[in-house]
Amino acid sequence: MTTTTTDNASQTAVGPSWASHASADPRTVASFYRAVLGWAIRETNGQLIASAAGTPVADIADLTTADGTSGWLIHFDVDDLDTALTAVSRADGAVMPSAVRGSAETTVVSDPNGTRFALRAPARRHRERAAHGTLSWGELITDDVDASAAFYRGAFGWGLTEPSGPLGRREWQTHGRSFSGLLPRPPAMPAETPAYWDVYFAVDDIEAAATTATERGGTLLMQPTPIEIGVIAVFLDPAGAVFTLVQPTTEEAAA
Repeated sequence: MTTTTTDNASQTAVGPSWASHASADPRTVASFYRAVLGWAIRETNGQLIASAAGTPVADIADLTTADGTSGWLIHFDVDDLDTALTAVSRADGAVMPSAVRGSAETTVVSDPNGTRFALRAPARRHRERAAHGTLSWGELITDDVDASAAFYRGAFGWGLTEPSGPLGRREWQTHGRSFSGLLPRPPAMPAETPAYWDVYFAVDDIEAAATTATERGGTLLMQPTPIEIGVIAVFLDPAGAVFTLVQPTTEEAAA
């Protein structure tokens, strides 16, 4: 793919770093993902912390203790949180009240289209292998590609590749390396569903994981489908949150 923007001033590390789930029934949600992704779940300070391959990857909280918004929230690392938040505001994004989760300072923000995501500091300086159950990718579903490209370039210096495939998928890049995607709203997506950041969890066997997801109460929205980074399947979990499973290509899994 050809990159259309540059990232000389990038303030983010490569790859999404964490995901937070909020629902009215966090224990049911945790049980579902334990079965599908093999997560180990422990409770800390009233939160359920999920680990994959020995590494914490997500927290699962009760909706009443979160910010009132259900579903998944993707997190990206930044080198300096104050600098990043200033950049978000200057690029016409919005900054929400901050919180502390684990060892990293976290603040929820939104882009000019109202799409929420979170920033965490300090940044990790490497990208780990996409082991089974880990958060391996994110994808921005957007109604305005040009506005999204301008915001993330202006705030973080992210590059964006040319569109590829029948749906016009693109890839966000820093330092010449892809770490997440952008997808214009697909025709099958309901008009009432707002733009959002999707979370991709890596699996070793997409067919087996998809079967388990449906058997455990998930709703299949898209059958396993090959895209540039691997084979993906899209679901609603038992709480109604959208997520994607991905069996990465050999090259992606080894990154």
